[in-house]
Amino acid sequence: MTTTARTELAALKGIGVKPTGLKPVYPDGFVCSGLTSLYASWIDVDGTRRSEAHSGVDGGKLGDTIRAPGPGRVVAAWKTNFGWGQEASLLILHSRADLNMSGGAPHYYSEFDHLRWNDVKRFREGEHIERGQVIGRVATPGSNRSYLPEVHWEIYEVDDPDGIEWVEKANGLKYFLNKTAELIDPLYMLGQNGGIRADKRVDIAPFFGDADYSRFKGFTYILPCRPR
Repeated sequence: MTTTARTELAALKGIGVKPTGLKPVYPDGFVCSGLTSLYASWIDVDGTRRSEAHSGVDGGKLGDTIRAPGPGRVVAAWKTNFGWGQEASLLILHSRADLNMSGGAPHYYSEFDHLRWNDVKRFREGEHIERGQVIGRVATPGSNRSYLPEVHWEIYEVDDPDGIEWVEKANGLKYFLNKTAELIDPLYMLGQNGGIRADKRVDIAPFFGDADYSRFKGFTYILPCRPR
């Protein structure tokens, strides 16, 4: 790959939490619970300005099911506090083979935040996760009713999943560090099967329980899409 091609690919992925210009296109004939704040955005779901560029995407309505975007295994489910109240997070590791991808990083993390502990406490380290498996329901950050409901979803490219370390602060904020992990736009991974259009629109692929995903590349959508 040429230097120019590598630079263009990094920009499309949003390496460094940079805006990619990628936009979701929901399928005709369906009503989807949509994304409300995109990757590297400075505007939150409530219209206020963030203090830093958004490290993932937000979406969903209160009570919506959240589905695993691809097969993988549980790295951890844990309690945390980002300053809005106690909540829970879930980290899933996907291999390139899990996602039927011939190129790209050897592994990917999916991190889900603003979950309820009662929804994720059942998960155990190393547990296998199926594509489309329900992993929780959309809640409000910290179960605090003064905030709008959302699930926060981050994607990382990962070279070495064994290089993970955990940090916990006095306020209960717990998070992981991995020097080989790099944040990317989830829409990039949602666009791997159908491709990313020249105008940077990404066709969202809902999860259907009766579909064959044995050759599907990348991620399916994590939120509900229902026929009109």
